[in-house]
Amino acid sequence: MKDQPDAAGCVVYRYDEGGRPLILLIHDQYGKWTLPKGHLDAGESAEAAAVREVREETGITGALGAFVGTITYVVQKKSKPYQKRVDFFLMRTDGADAVPQADEGITAVAWLPPDEAQMRTGYSQIRDIIARATDLIPSP
Repeated sequence: MKDQPDAAGCVVYRYDEGGRPLILLIHDQYGKWTLPKGHLDAGESAEAAAVREVREETGITGALGAFVGTITYVVQKKSKPYQKRVDFFLMRTDGADAVPQADEGITAVAWLPPDEAQMRTGYSQIRDIIARATDLIPSP
């Protein structure tokens, strides 16, 4: 496995009025619900990229937390298959005003309880990341 991932993202969470966690999903350019993520800039750490991408895609800022996990999948790069690695971290926010950034390909955002977020996402590996993150979210 490579030392640095190609991309990074966050499982962003906040608590509802009853103290239950809600997870932020974005509706991506491929028409699926997923977690905010994006490519690392040159010299950028995975943690810094994860925070930046959440802000760029949703306007949300927060406190970066624990490493959640890594997913890998194959993409086409210059007409050749390429193994892409994405690292995910927890991020706690107190802000609920996520705004989908159309220029980033994001068409909608939603705050959902963890079980609903798992069911709604269009990617099986993201469901696994949400499940892992749910176990790491502390009680309020």
